[in-house]
Amino acid sequence: MLFHFYFFLVNISLYLSTSATAQLTCYAAAFVIAILGIPPVLVGAVAASTDWNLTSYGLPPPYDRGEQTFVLPLTLQSLAPPYISVIGIGAVAAAVMSSTDSGLLSATSVFSSNIYKNILRKEVSDYEMQWVIRIAVVVVGVVGTSITFYLKSTLVLWILGADVAYTLIFPHLVAVLFFKGTNGYGGTVGYILGITIRILVGENTIGLPVVLPLPGCTLVDGIYVQKAPFRTFSMLCTLVTIVLFSSLALFIFDRGLLPPHWDVFNVKSSHICLLFLRVRFFFLFFFVSEDNLLNRDVELMHISLFQSKC
Repeated sequence: MLFHFYFFLVNISLYLSTSATAQLTCYAAAFVIAILGIPPVLVGAVAASTDWNLTSYGLPPPYDRGEQTFVLPLTLQSLAPPYISVIGIGAVAAAVMSSTDSGLLSATSVFSSNIYKNILRKEVSDYEMQWVIRIAVVVVGVVGTSITFYLKSTLVLWILGADVAYTLIFPHLVAVLFFKGTNGYGGTVGYILGITIRILVGENTIGLPVVLPLPGCTLVDGIYVQKAPFRTFSMLCTLVTIVLFSSLALFIFDRGLLPPHWDVFNVKSSHICLLFLRVRFFFLFFFVSEDNLLNRDVELMHISLFQSKC
C-alpha cells in the first residue's frame, strides 16, 4: 500500500503546475504515509501475538514454516469470520490486479510519452502513438511475466521495486523539487553512479554478492551480510551526485569552458533565461513609478508567460 502510494505521489508531483505545490504535496503525503502504515503494523502484531495452536492453522506458527509472507491471508482466514475472510482476500486480490495494470500502464506511458515522443520522434502522429503504446504494453507485460519465473516469491519483486524507488527515483524527485539548479547532466550521472553503488553493496534476496562492504559488514555462513543502512547510503550518494554534477555543469557552461554546442540539455540557455527573468522582475517591481503601473502589470504578465517557456 505504501509502495503504491509513493508512486501515486510521484506521478501527481510530476503533473502539478508549480514546484511549490509539489513540495506541499510531499509534506502532506508524509503524514498520510504514516497513517497508512498503521493497519499493516496492527495485522503483523496480531499475527505475532496469536496462539496459533488454538486456530485451525495449528502449530508451528507461520514464521517457523517460512510462510511469513502470507500473514495477511492467514490472519483473515484463521482469525476472522468466513464472510470477513472472503471480503478481505477479495479486496487484496482486487488491489493487486489494480496495482498490476496501473504499473503496466505507467511503464508504457513513460516510454511512449517521455522517451519515444519527446526524444526519439518528436513529430510522431496520433496513429503511430497508438501502435507504440500497444506494442509497449505487450513488451512490458511479457518482460514482467518472465521475471516472475526466476523468483519464488512475488514479495521479493515488491521489495526490489521499493528498493529501486528509494535508492534511484526518490533522490531525483527530491533534487528536482528542492534544488533549483538540478539538470539533466546531474540526473544522468546520479542515476549511473546510484545504480552502480546499489549493485556493489549487494542484495542477498536475489543472490547478488557484496562487492563493496560497508562498516559493520559480517560474514554469515559464507555470505557477507550488510549491517549498515546500505540502501540509505546508496540513496544519499545518488542525491549528492545529482546536486554536485548539476552545479558543475552549470559552472562549466556558464563560464564557457566547453563550447555551447556541447550543451545537450540546454543548461546554459535555461539558466540564463531564468536569471534574466528574475533580474527584470526585480527591476520592474521596485523601480517602476506608480504612473506606469498598468504597463508594469502587462510586462509582468509577459514575463510570467515567458518564464513558463524557459
